[in-house]
Amino acid sequence: MKKVIIPTDFSLNALKAIDYALELFKNEACTFYILHGYHNAPSSEMSKSATQKSLDLLVKSLEMQTADEEFYFEGILKTESALNLTNQSQKIINADFVIIGTRGASNFSQIFIGSNALDLIEHLENSALIIVPPEYESSSSKEIVLATDYKHTFTNAELSPLLKMVNLKKTTLNIAHVKAEEALSDEQKANKELLKSELKEVKNHFFEIELQDNVAYTLHQIEKENKSIDTMIILKTKHGFFKQLLRENIIKNLSAKTKIPLLVLSQVK
Repeated sequence: MKKVIIPTDFSLNALKAIDYALELFKNEACTFYILHGYHNAPSSEMSKSATQKSLDLLVKSLEMQTADEEFYFEGILKTESALNLTNQSQKIINADFVIIGTRGASNFSQIFIGSNALDLIEHLENSALIIVPPEYESSSSKEIVLATDYKHTFTNAELSPLLKMVNLKKTTLNIAHVKAEEALSDEQKANKELLKSELKEVKNHFFEIELQDNVAYTLHQIEKENKSIDTMIILKTKHGFFKQLLRENIIKNLSAKTKIPLLVLSQVK
């Protein structure tokens, strides 16, 4: 049985993440853990007991909505930050994915803005994170893209969530080499061949795209030029273009919109 953690603040964007999860795992046996980190402060809009009632009502509504599916829901509320509660829960649950919505982002860069999403991207431990933008609408397009610079040697554990995604969507995996150098180094060539070997059991397609002004813009161009793409995938590392993606100042001002989810794979040491 699949296991999925979904942090929520009861907003429309958080509900978008739940809708995405229900669609992704339809026809699968799955337990969804709906988390809410309660802020015990004078500025809190609701008391903890009222928040618990809201969480219970949400769980009950989801159970009724998905009565025909083999879905199970568990609400978890603690006085804790969203990041700490998610990390604590993941250590116990060992979920296949954590799925979160973003707060009204209007452009690709702002996926990384919004405190909860940013905290989870940078500090979530040992979990694949799916970030669902408010603009996302389910469609028949289901192809996914893994963006890589071939500077990392992928392990089986790192690729496992990616392969689960491919199997869930029953789709083609596209591997985009974000090309910053004229030619691959020997290490990059070896990593590419290893990746081909690891992905031989799924339908795949390798292609290249030139690194443009910055990584964020390049990833958006991949989406823009391939209308069949439904999900973008990157690996979280302390080096390489993921680190560059987080530190790019221009990322906050990028005007190009995105409408597809981002899957952030966790590096396994």
